[in-house]
Amino acid sequence: MNMTSCDIQTMDIIPAMLEYLKTVDGIIDACEMDDGISNAVWEIERNTTTTLNSDYRNVGYEIAMKRKHRICVFYDDTYIFGVRSILKMVAPDGTIMGTTVNPDEMESFRARDDVIWISEDFVLFPQAVGGTEGAFVLYPVPIHEIEENVPGSYDAIGVSPTTSSDIVLKKRFGKPAVAGMYTMVIAFDS
Repeated sequence: MNMTSCDIQTMDIIPAMLEYLKTVDGIIDACEMDDGISNAVWEIERNTTTTLNSDYRNVGYEIAMKRKHRICVFYDDTYIFGVRSILKMVAPDGTIMGTTVNPDEMESFRARDDVIWISEDFVLFPQAVGGTEGAFVLYPVPIHEIEENVPGSYDAIGVSPTTSSDIVLKKRFGKPAVAGMYTMVIAFDS
C-alpha cells in the first residue's frame, strides 16, 4: 500500500496535537479518544437530564462526534482555553432564556435589573418568552489557538462533558477523581 502525504500527515497529527496540548498552561495530561470511549461518552451525553429533570443537550459533543479526532484533556484552574460562555437555557423556539456569565461580564450583569441570578454564574432572562420550559444546551467553543499551533488541524472545538462523562473519562485514562482536575474534549479535523 502506498501512503500519500495526506495519510502521513493524518498519522502524525495526533502525536503533534498531544505534544502541543501538553505544553499549554494548566493542562495536566491529554489522551487520544478511540471510538469505544467516544461512543461511551456520547451515550451518556445523549441520555442526561438535570437534577430538576429538565432537558439537557450537549450540542458540543454531538458536533465533536462528527469531527475526525477527539482528545480528552485533563486540566486545572489555570487552563486558558474555553473561557467563553457555552451553557444556555434555550426555549423550543430558540429563544435564549438564560446563560452562564463569564468573569469579564460579571460587573455589567450585576448592574442589570432585568436578570435573575440562579447561581453565582448563571442568569435567567424573565422577559424572554419562548413557549414551554427550556432545555439546558451546552455549545462548543472554537479553539483557534490549536489550529494556529498544530499545522494540518482545523475546525478545533472544546466541549465540556457532564459529571458522569467526566468520571468515565478519568477512569478510562487512569486519572484520580479529585477536586480541581477537570475534563474537556477537544475535537478537530485534519
